[in-house]
Amino acid sequence: MRLTHIKAQFFLSYAALGSIAPLMALILKEAKGFSPRQIAVTLALSSLGMLFTPALMTYLADKSFDTRKILRWAFCITAGSLISLYYLNDPLLITFAWTAYSIAFVPVLPLLDGHFFNYKSSLKNEDLEYNKIRIWGSIGFIAPSSILFVILSGEKSIANSLWCAVLFCVLSYFGTFFMSKNDSSAEPKSKSPTLEAFKILFSKEMVPFCLGIFLAYTAANCYFPYLSVFLKEKIGVKNNLITIITSIGVAIEILYIYNLSFIRKYITLRGVIAIGLGSMAIRLSLLAMFPSVEMALFIQLFHGLEILSMFVLPIMYLDQVAGEGFRNSIQGAFTILIAVPSRLIGFLLAGEIARTMSSREVIYVSSLLCALGMLIIIFFFKERVRDKNLS
Repeated sequence: MRLTHIKAQFFLSYAALGSIAPLMALILKEAKGFSPRQIAVTLALSSLGMLFTPALMTYLADKSFDTRKILRWAFCITAGSLISLYYLNDPLLITFAWTAYSIAFVPVLPLLDGHFFNYKSSLKNEDLEYNKIRIWGSIGFIAPSSILFVILSGEKSIANSLWCAVLFCVLSYFGTFFMSKNDSSAEPKSKSPTLEAFKILFSKEMVPFCLGIFLAYTAANCYFPYLSVFLKEKIGVKNNLITIITSIGVAIEILYIYNLSFIRKYITLRGVIAIGLGSMAIRLSLLAMFPSVEMALFIQLFHGLEILSMFVLPIMYLDQVAGEGFRNSIQGAFTILIAVPSRLIGFLLAGEIARTMSSREVIYVSSLLCALGMLIIIFFFKERVRDKNLS
């Protein structure tokens, strides 16, 4: 069974993300001279542009429009936007370029998820596990750290990280030519796949799940862009070492993802998500209370639980509750309902907190939001359906 094409695309796409995601706020702050409020507004406005593209692109995929062609357009626009960002200095134009990057790239990940689940469905192979494919995304996220260590060393501009992202976008573009065509043509089609997806997400059983994950996503979008600023300003970590620290957490995350099936034998879906969100709240609090390189490294040991609870199990659960014919669309609808608003709120909240207080308080507030999400999952969420892969 050939899965190399899917694994390679997860690797390359997440490598493009890993090239700049840990450095977002620092790129705008150092390379472009943005204030905390300007950073918040730029990141938030870029989120507004994403309100429709994930649903549109996943809708097209569910209607058997070739996913590979959608991805090629996305990678071309992403690369062009990042090249523009490197050269632009006008704040308004920078905001437009960052928005174009976000609009184009954010739908890529739900498209890849939907592509895998359709591929799995076409093979009629229930033993084909998403986490064994998603692990290649984590490996890809780490890959740029070695490149960034070199190109950001000394006094080199942090904007050079944009070229690293462009490189992986180009490789991702060519990688689409090795992907298989949509494997969903045999499935019964829904006339309104996006509408069906939203009906599921707004159902009584799913609202607590969506609300809990929304708060966790808001927490992540609040602290993660400012983590690089916190590490540099409060601890004194150099630019080229920031991605090394975050990559250690991602490397350990691989062990968690790989062993997810073993973990699920002993802990329920709700339990794993609650533990992951709880560990995220605790480790953020520890970092804010005891800012040091040692603490920054120690908390990476539990980063994998956060990823399982927010970015692996929820994706698997969405496929579980999705009906045939809208496997792509439910990933896109979830992105619009949860990921996009959480980015908007998280970025604005972080910017205002950083402006009026400091990046340390950004970490504290993120910890609180995640703790609230954990409590909602514990007390109000019950699995809508169960199967052997998730229960």
